[in-house]
Amino acid sequence: MSVPELKPIIFYDIPSVVQNKPWSPNTMKTRYCLTFKGLPFQTVWLEYPQIKPFYEQHSLVPTTFRDIKGIPTPVHTLPIIMDPNTNRFIADSFAIAQYLDEQYPDTPKVLPNNTAALVYVFQTTFYSAIKGTILLGSFRGAQKLNPESKEYYIRTREEQFGIPWEQFATPKKREEQWNVLRVACNTVDEWYAMSSGQFIMGDTPCFADFMVAGLCKWIQYCFENQEWEEVKSWNGGRWRRLVEATDRYLDYSK
Repeated sequence: MSVPELKPIIFYDIPSVVQNKPWSPNTMKTRYCLTFKGLPFQTVWLEYPQIKPFYEQHSLVPTTFRDIKGIPTPVHTLPIIMDPNTNRFIADSFAIAQYLDEQYPDTPKVLPNNTAALVYVFQTTFYSAIKGTILLGSFRGAQKLNPESKEYYIRTREEQFGIPWEQFATPKKREEQWNVLRVACNTVDEWYAMSSGQFIMGDTPCFADFMVAGLCKWIQYCFENQEWEEVKSWNGGRWRRLVEATDRYLDYSK
C-alpha cells in the first residue's frame, strides 16, 4: 500500500493555550516521526483528565510507571496512535517509532540500520542527564496548559513529588536545576561532536535527534524568553541549529 492510499493515522496529543500548538516534548517525537516519514495523519487533542478514560475505553495498558510515595504507579500518558490501516493502537513514542519503521518500510527510517537498541540507550541516558530539571520544567510547562489540564497537572505533580507547587521553582531551586540543564547540554554536545554531520548519525535526523529537538522546542515554547535565548546560545549555537533543522518535520497543521 503506497502512502497516498493510506488512511490517515490518528495521533493523540495534548493541547496547549495556543490553538493547534503541541505542548509535550514526548508527543512531539511522534509528530516529528510522522512528518519525517511523510505519513498522513490527523491530530485528536486530549486534555490531561481525558487520557486515563481513553486508556480504559480502549483497553490500553499503561507503559510508564512513576514512583509516587514509594509505590510504582501506572501513568496514563501520550502519545498514542491509532492506525486505521491495521486497526492497531500503539502507545509510547519509542514503540510508535519502531512500529512505523516496521509497518511502513518504504518510508525513511527513524531508527535506521538496526540502531534501535543504541537509540534506546541514548534515550535512557539523555533522560537521566536531564532528570534533575523536572521540577523547573513542570513549573514552566504548566503555564501553557489549558485550565482543565493545568489544574490536573499541578495536583498530580504535587502528589508525585510531595512538595507544594510554589516550591517547585524557588530562586535557589531554579538556579540548581538550570545548572543541571547546562551540564546536560554540555554532555549531549560532546555526543554530537562525534558525528560527521549536524545530526547524531550524520546528515539525516533520526529518533534521537527528535528527542533532543523536542526538549529544545518545549523550552522555547514554555520557558521564559530569556531562558530560551540563553539555551540557544550554548555549545556554539548547536541547539538553535538543531531546532531550525528539524522544524520542517514538526507539522502543526494536521
